[in-house]
Amino acid sequence: MNLSLPLTQELDTLISRLKLRRCRIVGASPTVLGRVWIHGEGEVYVGTRVVLDGRIAPIELNAQRGGRIVLEDEVTIEGGTSIEAQECVTVGARSRLGSWCKVMDNHYHPLRGNRHERPSSVPLIIEESVKIGSRAILLPGTHLQKRASVAPGTVVSRRIPADTAVGGWPARMIRREVVG
Repeated sequence: MNLSLPLTQELDTLISRLKLRRCRIVGASPTVLGRVWIHGEGEVYVGTRVVLDGRIAPIELNAQRGGRIVLEDEVTIEGGTSIEAQECVTVGARSRLGSWCKVMDNHYHPLRGNRHERPSSVPLIIEESVKIGSRAILLPGTHLQKRASVAPGTVVSRRIPADTAVGGWPARMIRREVVG
């Protein structure tokens, strides 16, 4: 009988939980590979079987005071990705964020006027089973509905309907999937 495999899995889970110790809630069986930086005085919620793969570069989760980051069950986030919440960023179940993505619910300064005033935040919602390509940028007010797909390098700042693939800057529809 080989007892080393279950023991190794338990050790990996324990190490992952240690890396996520600053999170408010961590679900069962998290997997953290490499580095994850958790900053701010806000709350981070991690669901069941979430995978944070920070081997190529650290993943940054930054929830400011009063802010909340929610990673639902079976979410996968690749290295170099940064999620910043002044109010709320939600990543739905079974969604995947590619490497070097930038996800934020605040612009941190207005485009016109007094650049020292912080604008109000707009919640950012990624629904379930969404795929986001590497180096995509999701700006405040983004709402990606179920099974949407974002091409690498795309900048999104609005609602994208379910089963739609978008790409470009700004995001434009590439195709609409037909779900039977």
